[in-house]
Amino acid sequence: MALARPNRPIGRYAARLYTRLRYGAAGAHSEEWWPGLSLSRPGPDGGEGAIRYHGKVMAPLLPYPQPQPDSAGVLVVGSGPSLAAQETDRIPIDRAILLNGAIHLLRPPLRPFAVVVEDERFVWRHWRTLERLVPAETDCYFSTSVIRALCQAAPAWLAGQRVRHVDFVHRPYGKARPSREELRRLPFLRWSDDGEAAISLDPRAGMAPAGSVAVTAAQLALALKPALIGFAGVDLTATQAPRFYETKDDKAMSRLDVAAERILAAFALVERECDAAGVVLENYSPVSLLARLGIPYRPRLSR
Repeated sequence: MALARPNRPIGRYAARLYTRLRYGAAGAHSEEWWPGLSLSRPGPDGGEGAIRYHGKVMAPLLPYPQPQPDSAGVLVVGSGPSLAAQETDRIPIDRAILLNGAIHLLRPPLRPFAVVVEDERFVWRHWRTLERLVPAETDCYFSTSVIRALCQAAPAWLAGQRVRHVDFVHRPYGKARPSREELRRLPFLRWSDDGEAAISLDPRAGMAPAGSVAVTAAQLALALKPALIGFAGVDLTATQAPRFYETKDDKAMSRLDVAAERILAAFALVERECDAAGVVLENYSPVSLLARLGIPYRPRLSR
């Protein structure tokens, strides 16, 4: 019987155990930057910050862009199996926010609007694909652990990108984990009625996680205040099926089914804020759970 492929280097499991034992539950997430990662945040005047790894400057850390209302809108592109049966060449790459494996849609020298990766496990499985497909000077939104993993696995590639930091409010970089009461007091968060899901209206101040990178990207898109946000490959279902770029014999584990209700609750908050701001939402996946929220399906990618 074949052994399962580890999600990350064995040393990272040891680092996780060490930080939990040393810092307790409130500081266990320091594993995301330990050892060696130091982030200097961009200044309030728009000046650049810096990514340092073991004291060496690896890349600038850029401030978030200002809202840029644009009638063309932006397209959040996930890795759902539905894309395998769609006309993906219709996706306007220059307006596309590509999530994780959606980078397989890139054909050099195409440069996407942005790339978002929040789980370091994707880096350890696919850093060579990032190097091969994502061109220099791409706007990249990376979590703390993803930045640290790239400093280890692909430092030269990282140095050539336009990196922005995705900092999650429940495990903030350089700070202790806040209590639930402290989170509820953050003025830039909007919460579901049951208090189980939240989104951020100010990604610069922190992002609210929901179990899917698509929710993170939706918060980024919402902050840009475009006229339209579209979703392609955001199926949120068929968790046993391979992603559009995978095969049945070589696919990473998905736990979307475990977090589906919280993900949909977060998307409901995105929909509410978009309605208030006059931002149109469209879904291009015929099997997406977004239909449960009333986000209309448009067959723009249909064959």
